[in-house]
This record gives sequence, C-alpha cells and structure tokens, in this order.
Amino acid sequence: MSENEPVPSPRRPVLHAVPGSPDPDQLPLALEWEVTPGVPAIPGLPPALRIVGDGPADDVQAMAALPDARQWVAMLAQAVSEVMAGGRPVAQLTRWVARDELARLGARAAAMARHPSARAQRGTPRARTVRAVRVCAVAPGIIEASAVLVGGQRAQAIAFRIEARADRWQATVIDLR
Repeated sequence: MSENEPVPSPRRPVLHAVPGSPDPDQLPLALEWEVTPGVPAIPGLPPALRIVGDGPADDVQAMAALPDARQWVAMLAQAVSEVMAGGRPVAQLTRWVARDELARLGARAAAMARHPSARAQRGTPRARTVRAVRVCAVAPGIIEASAVLVGGQRAQAIAFRIEARADRWQATVIDLR
C-alpha cells in the first residue's frame, strides 16, 4: 500500500432502529449471542438447580399441605438431640434430613460418642429438651429456623434450613452450636 491510499476501516454491522420504538436513536439489543462458536453467553440451568414453584398459586397450595413448621422444627430438634446423645440411630432421620447433612450428622454423633467426656458420662442421659423455637420464612417453601435445647447445666443452639418437598419438610442444613 502506498502512503496516499486510505486504510480500509473494519467492517461494522449495519444497525436499524426498531419501527415504532419510542426513541429512534435507541437500538435493540441482541438477546442471543455466543462467546465462542457453540458456547452461549448465558449458560443453561445447572442440573442440580431445583425450581421451587411455578407460581404464587402453586406455592400457596403446597404450603397449605405442609405440617406446621414450628412444631416440625421442635420435633426435629428433639430428634437431632437424641441422635447426638446416642439414644437414636441417625438412620431414623433419613426421610426428614438431606443425605449430605445426614452423613455429617452421623459423623458428628460418632465423634461425640468417642469423646472422653462422653465416656465419663456413660449411663447418664445426655438428651436435651427443646425450650424455644424461632421460624423465619425466607422464600416460598424455604424456612430458616432455630431452636434452643437445654439439659443439665448447658444450653445448646441448633439452626435449620428446611425446604418444602412435596407434602413434607426436609432439613437441608443443620448447624449445632
């Protein structure tokens, strides 16, 4: 190329205003594009994602069929306390607790049973009773709750995240403190 020839500019796409748009200077945005060929810019839904409900009417009907959350959390807190004390097998909570939490709960109960303080207290009941329950709905079909367990001279807090599964609640997170 010689010095007098103009440098060709890169080719730019021609953009047209959408007929009837309120502002002719505002052009429509592309709603579908690819980062690289075959890779969409907006990924699809991950396979582990669970959509909670199809709409408000479905959520209201589903929530009406569920047991009372406060009573259910109190019952589960008592059962978890019994598992930790060694008075109940963790397998009894299979229907009410998610698998990964059930495994963590079982491992923690086994560790507590091996602890020297547990061996010193053999024969004395370590199960606690539920003193208070607090429940907070964070989304339709999802509740975060806490309970206070008392026994002997100690109090213990337990927190739950429970989610609606068909006609029942299921604890997806359990945290003992």
